[in-house]
Amino acid sequence: MTKVNSTKNSQTMKILTFVIGIYFLPGTNTHAKEIWRIQFEPLYMGIAGNDKHQSNIKTTTYNFDFSSSTVFPSSSVNTSNNFNMSGNGTFRGQLEYMPDSWGMGVSGWWFDSSDSINQNLNSSVSIYTISALGLTRISNVNYTSNNFSLYAPTSYSGSMLKTSAKNRLGVWNIDIYALKMLGEFQNSRVILTFGAKFGSIENTSSEAFNQGPATEIFGGYTFSQNGNATNSANANFLTGPSIGIQSLGKYGKHRLEGLLSESVLIGNVNRKTFSSSQYSYSSGNLSSLSSSLSNSETVVIPITEIKIKYLYDVTESISLGFGFFASAWTNTPMTPNVQFNDQQYKTLFFYGGLASINLRY
Repeated sequence: MTKVNSTKNSQTMKILTFVIGIYFLPGTNTHAKEIWRIQFEPLYMGIAGNDKHQSNIKTTTYNFDFSSSTVFPSSSVNTSNNFNMSGNGTFRGQLEYMPDSWGMGVSGWWFDSSDSINQNLNSSVSIYTISALGLTRISNVNYTSNNFSLYAPTSYSGSMLKTSAKNRLGVWNIDIYALKMLGEFQNSRVILTFGAKFGSIENTSSEAFNQGPATEIFGGYTFSQNGNATNSANANFLTGPSIGIQSLGKYGKHRLEGLLSESVLIGNVNRKTFSSSQYSYSSGNLSSLSSSLSNSETVVIPITEIKIKYLYDVTESISLGFGFFASAWTNTPMTPNVQFNDQQYKTLFFYGGLASINLRY
């Protein structure tokens, strides 16, 4: 009886030793030679969530009979302008070293986009005839933006109110992480990544306006107005933890790769605004206004990234392919207006298609 139990215990230990040995053995499949993995990924990236409101414009037109001082029914047109942040070509890269079930890697990408709005707003006079009556068509312009509230009265000359505005967004981020093989099979594998993300945000806007000298139609006085403003919400250095999952499926020379990661960027955002404007009249009156405000606060920006990519093995060490990449940045600080009463936070969504060159050694 003792001999039988001893034999069973010996068999149990052999099985347990084999199972433990299988767990700690390095992969001995088709991926074993892929110690170094390099990915070059040029991509065209767009952005959603940063098409900020720029201005509202109300142009009022009415007909005036000077002989009878009669105002005929007027009409008004309201226009709303938003920045349209377009896509741009950029680059994402990835380098990994994984000699066995553990490894390390680094990846990163950047993006830059801007948009401009330039306008010539008319507040002029035109003479025309209705029912043999000489009438004067008069147009006034009210311009309201994030920084200025302007009124351009009807004038005989110099009647154009010229405005310009620009918005720019630039980001970069780098991940440095460890790799741990969770499961590896003949034609697939799953890898856990964990480490740190580093990044930066530069979010700036500017605006300027100019009109005159112009001669007002009723009072006959000459006036001019001009000004400029800048707004920014910049975080020069952000950092935080990251964790993710990489997966690979392989069939013959065809590969399908996936990436899903969660991270957080934490750091200080510095907000600044500056504005200056001048208004002058032929009567000698001159007014000048200027303001400058700034503050700093700590922000926490959660980030979710996903990538799906198809590849074809051209050689044993080179694959070519294409795919899709997206990155969502929640609670991203936006630029304030000059009054500092709209410190907004938005979710920015970066997305685009990519081409890929994968190298393995």
